[in-house]
Amino acid sequence: MKLKTINLSSFLHGFTALLLVSVLASFSGTAKSAAKPLDKPVGNYPLQCDETFSCPESLLPRVSFWVEVFSRWDTNTAIFHDKDNPHRVYSTLSRNEGCRRSRKGDSIDRERKRLKKELVRTAERIRNKQALSSAQKYLEGLFVGQPVSEMTRASERIRCQSGNQDRMAKALQQFQLYRPTILDALEQQNLTPELQYLPFVESAFNPEALSHVGAAGLWQIMPSTGRALGLKVTHAVDERYDPDRATYAAAKYFRDSVDRLSETAFENGHAVNASNLNPFVITSYNYGVRGMQRAIKQVGLSYERLLLEYRSPNFQTAVKNFYASFLAARHVAKNVDAFFPALPETQDTRIYSHNGVDLDRATSVKRLSSELGVSRDQLERLNPAIKKVVWQDRALVPKGFRLKLPFREAGWSAQLAAMAKLPAEFEKPGYVWHRVRSGQTACGIAEQYRASCSALRRLNKLNKRGTIYAGKRLKVPTSNGGIGVSGGTASASVAQSSSGNTQSYRVQRGDTACQIANRFSMRCGEFLALNGLNRRSLLQVGQRVIVSGDNAWHTVSRGQTACSIANRYQVSCSSLLDANRLTRRSTIYVGQRLRIPSRG
Repeated sequence: MKLKTINLSSFLHGFTALLLVSVLASFSGTAKSAAKPLDKPVGNYPLQCDETFSCPESLLPRVSFWVEVFSRWDTNTAIFHDKDNPHRVYSTLSRNEGCRRSRKGDSIDRERKRLKKELVRTAERIRNKQALSSAQKYLEGLFVGQPVSEMTRASERIRCQSGNQDRMAKALQQFQLYRPTILDALEQQNLTPELQYLPFVESAFNPEALSHVGAAGLWQIMPSTGRALGLKVTHAVDERYDPDRATYAAAKYFRDSVDRLSETAFENGHAVNASNLNPFVITSYNYGVRGMQRAIKQVGLSYERLLLEYRSPNFQTAVKNFYASFLAARHVAKNVDAFFPALPETQDTRIYSHNGVDLDRATSVKRLSSELGVSRDQLERLNPAIKKVVWQDRALVPKGFRLKLPFREAGWSAQLAAMAKLPAEFEKPGYVWHRVRSGQTACGIAEQYRASCSALRRLNKLNKRGTIYAGKRLKVPTSNGGIGVSGGTASASVAQSSSGNTQSYRVQRGDTACQIANRFSMRCGEFLALNGLNRRSLLQVGQRVIVSGDNAWHTVSRGQTACSIANRYQVSCSSLLDANRLTRRSTIYVGQRLRIPSRG
């Protein structure tokens, strides 16, 4: 193993004890204090560079900067530095959330403008051979060996980076929790175990992390990438948030990246070994495999050439720093006692022993909890991939989903078999479709359906004016939504209950309530009452509704009462009353048709 030490003397020559002085008089409400210079320069760190990961000499100052981002400055520190040469740190600013949520005119913006002026002013004084202040001498020391024009150019490259020390401390605790799974997944794919350090850069080992571009989970996987790797990403579940499944998916990604990038390198005449390939593999996780294939074709397997020569609109600061930040996080994690002495062990208990079962049909968490005797809290802890809409009882856990249940020696087969005999559940859409006619407006359509205009705009991603066009299909929000239970367990359009007394029907496109009633020799009003609908109710395609079957209805004759009718069909009086939305005080009439509930 070869150790390389970062030598910063060439660009820190002339560093004096008198450092940059803040000239900011006041800051916005998010600022804690004025900007201040460094009390000590970015340090030198001996990196472990071997046959697995290369550490190009030119990359070492960049890595040193990221080591200190992870270990020196917390998330409430904004670090102002050179975008292309990160180790050139000009000043820091104590501010809530560091560089995040910055806007024009705030303390971040003002400090960036101040530094720009100071760099330009210093360059002019050096050209004119004028005396420099202590702050200007500090800046001059950052550019030793560089032409004065470089200082002027650098004034356009001032970047703000938030510190990460506190997040890193938490991540190091979480690391031990997920490490066994990560190592197993990497071993299965015959990959280097050193890849275990990448989540430090991606999510700081937070399995609930979500980026502003939609990358999610421990490994910050994009939705399309997750689906390509075999993860379920639907309206109801998102397996990117399941640390186990996401980890094995990430390992598949790396295996594919290694194979494809190796093939591209061979095809372009380059010798391939782990040391020169892995920087490209790591970078592909941020930039994409195809992007790295294009880069290899252009600059070969030289990571130094990649940073200096490769040009692409998307190959910008974040991508260029990705491999350096990985090496830095790896260095900190391998030397945790030096950077975070006496770090407490994690008290997290998010990994539990469990049984895994594959659901043979879509099921609500309410049913799972009640029929299996498992609390919703337990189910939620074990199944982080299930989305909020399911826990809100507005969607079902989908068929085929591998559900985790508390570990039982005997398993859950008997309970699942009993649950399979219950009527099937279905999702009731929370919207209906409407085709826009000439002259209609978004709010007019919403009013027609007694819906919220703003909700309609949000559902259809319309602009604030709600611009729509004739012929366009709109989703109109409804109060229905949620979960329904079918009258039977069959999946066909018509399903009959085990007693033979009632049937359910799955609504098809174009169906209306009265058409369905007529098809099953029912009165339209009876059909509506049986299903708790009214004339204004909207049926959803795929919705299960109850229709009559043989001997399921009784026409009231003179002298009959609800309870005498119930007795005739050998069902309880209360069941008959409930089935017809009646009470003991309700009056029934000659000729009225009553539904006879199943005796089952």
